[in-house]
Amino acid sequence: MRPHLLSLWLVAFPLQTHAQVVLNELVPDPVGIDTDNEWVEIYNTGSTAVNVTGWAIEDAATIDDALIRRRIPEDFDAAFGTSAILQPGEFRVVRGTGANGASYLNNTGGDTVYLVSNRTGNLAAVVYSTSYTTTAVTGQGWANLPDGGEPPNFAWRTATQGVSNCAADATAPAAVNNLSAATGAYEGEVDLEWNAVGNDGLAGTALLHLVKYSTAPITSVNFDAASDAFNEPLPGPPGTLHQMTVFGLDPGQTYYFAIKTLDCQNTSALSTTVPSAASGTTPLGYRDFTATLHPYFGNLHSHTSYSDGVSTPAAAYQYARNTAQTPLDFLAVTDHNHAAGGLPMTPALYQQGLAEAAAANEDGAFVAIYGQEWGLATDGHVNIFDAPVLFGWEPGRFDVFVAQTDYTGLYDAILANPGPAGPLASFCHPGTNNFENYAFTSAGAAVMQGMALVNGPANSTSTTESDVGNTNFDSFYITALRRGFWVSPFADQDNHNATWGASSQSRTAVLAQALTKEFILESISRSRTYATQDHNVVVDMKVNGWFMGARFAASAPHGVDFDVTVTDPDDEDTILFELFRGEPGVSDAEIIATAANVGRFVHRDKESPAPGEGARRVYFLRITQADNHRIWTAPVEVTLFTNPTDVVEDAPAWGGQLFAARPNPFNPSTSIQFELRGAGVRGVSLRLFDVRGRIVRTLVDAPFGPGFHAVPWTGTDDRGVSVPSGVYVARLLGPGINARTRLVLVR
Repeated sequence: MRPHLLSLWLVAFPLQTHAQVVLNELVPDPVGIDTDNEWVEIYNTGSTAVNVTGWAIEDAATIDDALIRRRIPEDFDAAFGTSAILQPGEFRVVRGTGANGASYLNNTGGDTVYLVSNRTGNLAAVVYSTSYTTTAVTGQGWANLPDGGEPPNFAWRTATQGVSNCAADATAPAAVNNLSAATGAYEGEVDLEWNAVGNDGLAGTALLHLVKYSTAPITSVNFDAASDAFNEPLPGPPGTLHQMTVFGLDPGQTYYFAIKTLDCQNTSALSTTVPSAASGTTPLGYRDFTATLHPYFGNLHSHTSYSDGVSTPAAAYQYARNTAQTPLDFLAVTDHNHAAGGLPMTPALYQQGLAEAAAANEDGAFVAIYGQEWGLATDGHVNIFDAPVLFGWEPGRFDVFVAQTDYTGLYDAILANPGPAGPLASFCHPGTNNFENYAFTSAGAAVMQGMALVNGPANSTSTTESDVGNTNFDSFYITALRRGFWVSPFADQDNHNATWGASSQSRTAVLAQALTKEFILESISRSRTYATQDHNVVVDMKVNGWFMGARFAASAPHGVDFDVTVTDPDDEDTILFELFRGEPGVSDAEIIATAANVGRFVHRDKESPAPGEGARRVYFLRITQADNHRIWTAPVEVTLFTNPTDVVEDAPAWGGQLFAARPNPFNPSTSIQFELRGAGVRGVSLRLFDVRGRIVRTLVDAPFGPGFHAVPWTGTDDRGVSVPSGVYVARLLGPGINARTRLVLVR
């Protein structure tokens, strides 16, 4: 069952839903000095005693390393007990003093707080966690109501240090008596309306609303089994008019709705509506995707003896495809570009790696990619995929010179020397101030396609996926998005031993039309990837009907709809969705909505644009599973208009686009237009096929520069003979381009 949401921008949920000892309350922003007055309360919800010796408190900044924030029991506040044996129903308060007492709970921007069973800094040790996702309320506690509640319900409340968060309460809220439903304004929507009741009958203010829906009547018997509606408003004082829209429904289907109101300890009686049909009107900003994208799982960072790894690229591809515990769909070998430290890389060796990748590639079965890892550790590394030349700064060790720390120059060089699928590169294991402090250029925007949010461990010898990769790169991802880079998340293993794809479950998932090198690289160039610490989890993310990685316009009054489903073939539950939103060039992405203990996340962001048309918003999701494996989705950029008249995807800065023929249908002639983006002249082909797939006419097979181009077709084949009426397909191919459009000839 979905937890009872307090309010979508204030809710956070623990990562372990059945823990006996839990985080029960914390005060991030106390009155007075943070160092002296911050505290965290733990609580034993079970019927047996628990020894918490050696446990600790950590937060988002320390969970991936050896540091801890507070020791247990050494940092217990003596006023609330110091015994490490926590009896059933007992509380302890963790405060911390001296060198270990520095403040750490963020007062602004939120934080995640972890209770861990040992001090190794490993997510596997997490017992319980909660996140507060907005600025802390000074002097108030982030409290679970009721104590240790399952599902958990955290909210800002008057702090109750070391005692219960709930006063004794035997009176339930009254039942809502006027719940109504009406067909909504947009596709798949129903609008609900009701007046609030009280915390005790009709007195006081209640804590939560819980709304359910079903295609059959809802009763007290089947209420829990009905589908959850999302985004219920927080109860106001009795009599307050509440309205909400339930969306993501089947257009035209009739639904029943029901509501309960909750206080800290009690639930009201059930209220229901007469059935209502979901609307069938499509809102502006939606697109019906007809192309089917499939997730393919691989690793985009590994090494061989051509730099500081072992064996050869050919052996790496064979291992990843046939030997790894969970074979990969694709592998990129990215050997270091330099000789520093005794590495052997040369232009000749680099060309040999490209040749081995070409030989190992088998479209439909396995995709082999070769590339280079450019840079030294102090300034950051960049992985460059499938480039035809070696970039470097050491004499005799490069085809194209780029100074060692000149990242903006590197972007220019990659753009001027693209691979067959265009210029493709990613930020590796990013750090503070790397990449010239994430300096943004138009060339950088064109070539940088990804960023590692999981990496390594580089020297792992595991072949059973037993290691856990390094994370905690989220802040650098957020920085890159704010600077203007359109990068999607990768999960790289960075193998330096014969463990290609086998050292951990970490995978980069690429959403592509088919398992071919052309489609895999095209999807990477269009940011259709997600990073996952689970080797086969499937994320189906639609934003106004668009897939992750899209950039499009939408109607500001309607807002932006998210419908995200997570499916794990291993039956691992998804327990926390966190939706981030930022504004390119203006603000870092911050969490604006969460949902827990559900496999599907449905949310509408109805934020109005800033003054003036064309306000841009960037969104992405971080998803946590019950075993603490995390998933990061590609971003989506939405430009909001009051009345958008045209909804067109903002194509990548490098590549191209094929437009619909005009006129279409046509007789006797039409014009086919396409656009090429990025610098340089590239060879492209534009061919026409009949419905049986036979080539009818080659209209273009020549180099073109950037810009718009129009090619006429007069309805004749390559022999100059008029073709009959019918449907024809135009296909545009070139570096970074694989597009089709239909034409109808009517004689």
